[in-house]
Amino acid sequence: MRIQSHAQVNFSDPIVIRYGPGVDNRYDDDDDETPEKRKNIPKIPCPVLEFRIINRLFNEVGGEIIDATLTAVASIDADDADAPHFRDGLNNGHQRGNSSTTLTASTGFKRDEENFISTIQFDQLRGSGGIGETPHRFFDKLLHKSHHGLAADDNSTTRMVNRRIFSKMRLEACDHPFFKRVWLARHILDEHSPLLTQRIRKLVRRNGGFWPENYNSYEGVHESLAFGQILVSLNGVSNVSASDVYAQKIYDFVDVNVGYQFVNLLYRDGDVLKVDTDLINDVKEQNGGGGEPLTPHAE
Repeated sequence: MRIQSHAQVNFSDPIVIRYGPGVDNRYDDDDDETPEKRKNIPKIPCPVLEFRIINRLFNEVGGEIIDATLTAVASIDADDADAPHFRDGLNNGHQRGNSSTTLTASTGFKRDEENFISTIQFDQLRGSGGIGETPHRFFDKLLHKSHHGLAADDNSTTRMVNRRIFSKMRLEACDHPFFKRVWLARHILDEHSPLLTQRIRKLVRRNGGFWPENYNSYEGVHESLAFGQILVSLNGVSNVSASDVYAQKIYDFVDVNVGYQFVNLLYRDGDVLKVDTDLINDVKEQNGGGGEPLTPHAE
């Protein structure tokens, strides 16, 4: 039996979203691939949501995490969901990397980065050992059961709360064969993103995959978002001990900072590349400006 460890990595507390001038625009004006009627549509790239993880054992021999994987699931109010969109997600999730669930659950998750205890009212999951398992297995069971029509327990408590949809988010480079220092996770807010309102997804589709110009501001990006929480888990194997490594993080909507990017935390000490772990939560305004005003935290 493998020993499990969850103390090897740190997640950033904030999420940042770069948009407009803060996103590298790598699209070129190729008339061959642009219909005449779309030539005048501004080619604004879709915003990019980012959070990052630090391997705290980066400076130790054998501190790497082997075959590391990231899983992210968005919790969305069912009333805000685009039913056809999420139905398509169920049918084509493997092709698009975007699977969804429709089920009744409690309104949130207990925010506990160390233990990640879920408050979802699922007798089916409890009975099968779902709660307390590693996050990937728990998420997989949650998604699998809901895809096959299983709902939460139908008691008076559950009926009093909002129905939630849990949708697996597509992360760029969600696998890392040799995680040593810093991992920057990225999710594109495009027409398939479960974090956007159905109206914005439709506008992006009409724009040929580009962001609508009227929403190219921090106010517009904020207005485009429709989620309650983002649940993230990391799984892997310690290189030095061969034990399982796992970690979890829950992000709330208030953790999002639009128009910002993370500061660089890598530096060289002679020939050695090091990580300034104190900077994990430090952000700066994105290239080109346009960051939302940040409210300082009360002391």
